[in-house]
Amino acid sequence: MPLHADRSRTRKYPPLARWFNIAWRLLFCLSLGGCASITLNAVQDGRLVVGGPLSGVELSRQGVRSPVHDNMGLQPGDELQTDSQTIAVLSFMDGARVFVQPATRIRVGSIFVYFGEVLVKVKGYFQVDTKYTTAGSEGTQYLVRAYRADQVRVVVAEGRVALLSRAQRWRKTVLGPGEGAWMIGTAPPDFEREPVGADEITDLRRRIHDLDALVPWPRSAGPALGGAIAIGAGIGFGHWLRDDHKDEQPERSSGDGRKPPGRLPSPPDALPIGVKQKPPVEQSDRLR
Repeated sequence: MPLHADRSRTRKYPPLARWFNIAWRLLFCLSLGGCASITLNAVQDGRLVVGGPLSGVELSRQGVRSPVHDNMGLQPGDELQTDSQTIAVLSFMDGARVFVQPATRIRVGSIFVYFGEVLVKVKGYFQVDTKYTTAGSEGTQYLVRAYRADQVRVVVAEGRVALLSRAQRWRKTVLGPGEGAWMIGTAPPDFEREPVGADEITDLRRRIHDLDALVPWPRSAGPALGGAIAIGAGIGFGHWLRDDHKDEQPERSSGDGRKPPGRLPSPPDALPIGVKQKPPVEQSDRLR
C-alpha cells in the first residue's frame, strides 16, 4: 500500500496567525485611505496644546500651506515642520507614534526626515526614511536624527532596527537594544566603538514615555482598530470554512475514468519500505 501524506488534513485547520494577517492587511488599506488614520497633536513647554490653531507647526499639503489644529487628521504626502519650541505628535491608527522634535521637517506616509530628530514608539513594523538610509523596526523604541550635511544617527532603546541603504550600496545592518550607528551619505554604517551610554538610553526612554503619557489617544482609534481586526477575523473564518468544505468534497471523475486535473497519479515506486516491485509479466509468459 503506497504511503501518501493527507494534505487535506494538514490544511483543515489553518493557523490563527492567518486571521490576524488578513486583519492587518485590511488595517493597512484603511490607513492608506485617509479618514484621520494619522492624528496630529502638539506639545509646547511640556504641555499639550488643546483647542485652537497649532502655531508652532507648519503644514504643507499638495504644495499649499494649510492651517493646523489639534487632533487634525493627516494624509500621506503631507509635510510638517516644527519650530524651535514645539514637538509634534503623530498618532497612527495601528498604535504607532512618532514624536517630531523641535526644528524638524518630515513628510508623512512612511516617515521621511529631511532634517531634525524623531522619536519612534511602535508595536509592529515601521520605517523611517532619510535621504540615503531606511531604518525599519518591529516592536521597538528608537531615535533617528538627520543632519543637513547628509549625516544620520540611529539609537535603539528597545527591540531591533534594521538599517538599509536606499540605493543598495551596502548590506542590511541590524541594531539591538543599547546600540547606535552613524551613516554619512551613501557610506556603510559606522558603529560606535562602545555601546550607547546607559544614561542616553534611559533619557530616550523617559522622553518617549513622558510624551506618550501626555497626549491622549484619539477616540476613533480604538473602535477603528478593533473593527478592522474583527472584520479581518471574520474574513479569515470564512476562508477557513471554505477550505474545510473543499477538503470534505469527494473526488470526482472526469467521465472517462481519469482523475480530475490538479492531482498527480501515485508514482509506481511509492511502495512500503522493504517491499520490492514485481517485474512486468510478458505476454508470452501469460500464454504458457
